Amino acid sequence: MLKPIHNLIVRLVVGIYVRISKNKIRRLTEPCTTPPALRSILAFSTTALGDTLLSTPALVSLRQSFPDARITLFVGKKIAPLLEGLECIDDLVIYHGGHKKFWSTLKQLRRTKPDAALLLHSNGPQDIPLAVLSGATIILKPPTKSEYRHYLSWQFSPKQQHVIEERLDLVRWLGGNRLTSRMHLPARYAAPQKAASLEPQTVVGFQVGAANTFKMWPAENFAALADQLADSVPDINIVITGSNTEQAIAQKIIQTSQRAKIRNACGGYAIADLPFLIRQFNLLVSNDTGTMHLAIALGIPTICLFGQTSPQLIGPYQDREIHRVIHKQLGSGTYLPKKKRTNSAMQLISVAEVHAGVMEMLGRPVQPASNPRA
Repeated sequence: MLKPIHNLIVRLVVGIYVRISKNKIRRLTEPCTTPPALRSILAFSTTALGDTLLSTPALVSLRQSFPDARITLFVGKKIAPLLEGLECIDDLVIYHGGHKKFWSTLKQLRRTKPDAALLLHSNGPQDIPLAVLSGATIILKPPTKSEYRHYLSWQFSPKQQHVIEERLDLVRWLGGNRLTSRMHLPARYAAPQKAASLEPQTVVGFQVGAANTFKMWPAENFAALADQLADSVPDINIVITGSNTEQAIAQKIIQTSQRAKIRNACGGYAIADLPFLIRQFNLLVSNDTGTMHLAIALGIPTICLFGQTSPQLIGPYQDREIHRVIHKQLGSGTYLPKKKRTNSAMQLISVAEVHAGVMEMLGRPVQPASNPRA
């Protein structure tokens, strides 16, 4: 079905449903002062890995604040295997992306009989209609310009705060009063399992890709960093992480590097197994992407490279003493549309400062590089 036609049908169905339904949307004028007696809560987190991990504090806070409620997570198909068994949720419903399986998915959501739907991080324009048609009477979403925003129980105004706090605001307005800002993973990731067969050396991970080019440190800089680390830390083993789509970047780094021992693990781990690899690292050097947030959730030290995105809004928010952020900005580039951003700011991050950060975090003395390609 063509998208415009589908959107028109959805708009008509939502309008008719709201007019004839007995489950009227409850409008909120202020946060609930005490947690209401909710039997079922539907939480949306339907986007990529990093954003889904950044939603887990809100999920745990929902469980702690509403211990008797049944909590269902509506999550992206690719991310679901990672969160299966997450102790703070009772059920998973799969989001297939865009308009795919819209009506069959809606049927599953309605079966949960939600009293409230919290759209922690979700794709529009499908998300609010799905929440309305699910039967939820309280619907909350962070600040949005969606054409359906008038159906929300409250419209939040933008604030300069970390996205974890932005999503916790939804829990606060629902009356949740037992909050955590720590990201969570299922208990099976609490200790190393399924060893990644890495040698017992100093292991540094490189997350070299990202969803957008403007978030990516140049491949040649990663290669130069690898060589400098090989000179400084003789026992170092470098592992490049990423998806199959990042194979070309990994190969470029390996071919450009002159001395480093580098393993290409791009595409080598299913998402449910990726934490077992990350746990082998002494440190992860990462662009702003989902693997960075996964390492933070696992308690693995990171050096996080930021350009035209804000670490104050989406950077490390827990265990800050084991994470270092290197952030370069170029004027107002952060506020440009994503398609107009470049990685010019990322190019300002020097190999020397990343190398110094790695050495400091590994507890090694910083030696002058023998071949500084910075």
